[in-house]
Amino acid sequence: MVLQVVRASIKPERREHWLEVMRGNAARTRAEEGCEGYQIAEDLEAPNTFVIIEQWADIDAVYRHFRNDFAALMAALGDVFAAPPQAWIHNLASTLTLDEVLAKAGLTR
Repeated sequence: MVLQVVRASIKPERREHWLEVMRGNAARTRAEEGCEGYQIAEDLEAPNTFVIIEQWADIDAVYRHFRNDFAALMAALGDVFAAPPQAWIHNLASTLTLDEVLAKAGLTR
């Protein structure tokens, strides 16, 4: 699994435009081959700062996603960013559920 995490700070006056574009982007991304999840949330401690978490089947799906949509997304967003967005792409070797971690820690839920 590949996990992409993006943190984006948005100009307050461009918030509604950001939300509109991102709603469409979320729907398109979720429909892409290899997309296993897409969530977007606002940072509770930093208004107008959003975190996007995308789950992908493999790195090739991420490459296809960028080739298919990145330029159009950036053009649609225009001048919304208050600062350059940050992004991290993690190629994960394994994933544990919370129950598995708690069990390994000797705890139960």
